[in-house]
Amino acid sequence: MEPKTRVLQACIDDDDGDESYFRVLINGVAIKYITIPPGIFSVDDMCFSPVLMTLLPPFPPGDWNDAYVSQDPQSGLPYYKTLTKRAWPAITSTWHATTVDYLELDLGFKWKSAVYDTLLNASTDSIVKFARFDWEIEAVDHETSVYQWIEGQAIGPAFQGHVTEHGRVIGFLIEKVAHARHAGPEDLGLCEGVLAKLHRLGIKHGDVNRYNFLIHEGRATLIDFECARRCEDQDKLERERQSLLEQLSETSGRGGRILLAG
Repeated sequence: MEPKTRVLQACIDDDDGDESYFRVLINGVAIKYITIPPGIFSVDDMCFSPVLMTLLPPFPPGDWNDAYVSQDPQSGLPYYKTLTKRAWPAITSTWHATTVDYLELDLGFKWKSAVYDTLLNASTDSIVKFARFDWEIEAVDHETSVYQWIEGQAIGPAFQGHVTEHGRVIGFLIEKVAHARHAGPEDLGLCEGVLAKLHRLGIKHGDVNRYNFLIHEGRATLIDFECARRCEDQDKLERERQSLLEQLSETSGRGGRILLAG
């Protein structure tokens, strides 16, 4: 019997000049990674996962998690050039007591790549953010560390735990801030207040666009700490503060990728 397969996430090269990558779930229990070089399948076929699954050769059994597709020079048919068991990189900034397996999460609305609504313990509205592929681990690892730096300081959403894939940590869960909106220039005072808390900890946010401030219940919550860095240079922190009014007045939509609100 053919295994049941489903593409979870994909990174497809639109120009058909580089490799494309797929994160695939097999039989509901095993997550594996597929690399497809350019020229084997069309971009349109790779973007429509039901078609792609019919074009790929059957997935062989075995304890592999990384497959590289090639094309037979004589028949032109695709085949698996390599099937390997890789030790994928993992997030090492594991500081929270709670861990949740990715396969236990019921993913809802997709805010952006690898950021989804979900439920924690079947009742708590949450946001999950994770690394889809190995090269995304470093950024998510760093942001996980930043949440530890600000834990308990009423700066960002509450950190709810780590997300694992076959034992390795690949992401995290944070609270979904209810009934929030993005900030505008009228919220300058609230935004300065929460940014000041961050600066007092010696942390520069690095991307204080209006969409990274959620206004709710008369206060502001900061999100998106990928660019946050330790910073003891008071001039740099002050320049970040001084940029707030311009950032909050921005109307181009720059940075408007995600609203962690319900």
